[in-house]
Amino acid sequence: MTTSSLLEDAQDCYGFVPAVTIDDDVVDFERFAECVEWLTADLQACGVSSGSRVGLGVQSGWALVLTWHALVAIDAVVVPMDLCDEDSVEQARALDLDFVLAHRAHDNVLEDVIDELIDEATPPCVYRVAEEFALVGVGDEGPGRPGGGGLVTDLDSGRVERADHLLAEAERIGRRLDLWPGVRVRLCGALNTRPAMLLIIACAARGACACVEASSVPTGDTAIEVVPVIDRPESEQARPLLSVVC
Repeated sequence: MTTSSLLEDAQDCYGFVPAVTIDDDVVDFERFAECVEWLTADLQACGVSSGSRVGLGVQSGWALVLTWHALVAIDAVVVPMDLCDEDSVEQARALDLDFVLAHRAHDNVLEDVIDELIDEATPPCVYRVAEEFALVGVGDEGPGRPGGGGLVTDLDSGRVERADHLLAEAERIGRRLDLWPGVRVRLCGALNTRPAMLLIIACAARGACACVEASSVPTGDTAIEVVPVIDRPESEQARPLLSVVC
C-alpha cells in the first residue's frame, strides 16, 4: 500500500461498499475515490505536489476526510493547524509552509491568517478549489521538496512523520480494531489529530465506513477520546459500530 494506491486499491476491492456517511448520506468507495481524485487534480493544478508543505486548516467533518485523503494521494506534507488560534498560526509560520488549505467556513478569518503568515506587500495567490475550499500560496510555490509526504502533529518540533510509516501504522490499527467492510466508525468533533487521521486512513485501507458530520467546524470539546467499542450482534443484518467520540 502506497499513498497513491491507497484509494485505488480500496476502490478495486470494495467498490460499492459504503466508504463514508455524511450525516445520513452514503458515499461508496467508487464515488469517494472519484471525489478524492477530482480534488487531487485541482490541488495539483494549483501547484501542490509531492513534498509540498500544506497547512491544513480544515478541522472536522466530510471536508477533513476529503482533503486529508487528497493530500495523502499527492504525497504532501500535511501540517494541521487551527486558523482561529493565533498560537497555532504562529507555530505553523515557522514551519516554512508552501500552502494553506481552508474551508469556506473560515473565509472570515483567512485574510488575518494570510497577514500573519506573509510579510511581503505582494498579495498571495488565492485559489478557489472545488467551490468549497481556498488554497493560499504562502511560499514560493516552486516544485515540491525531496523526501515525499508525511504528517506534522507537533508544531513545536516540526518533525515530519513519513507517509510510509503512517500507512503502516494505520494498517496495524485496522487489524487491531478488526475493521472490515460493514464496520461503521463514527468520527465526531475535531478530527485533525494524529489518532483520528490515522483511523481515517485505516478505514479506507480495511474497507470500513467513516461516519462524519457535514460541518467542517467542530463543536464542543476539541479533545478526542478514541473508544474502540465494536458491537457485533448475532444478526447478520445488524451493522457493527466503532465509536470515536469527543
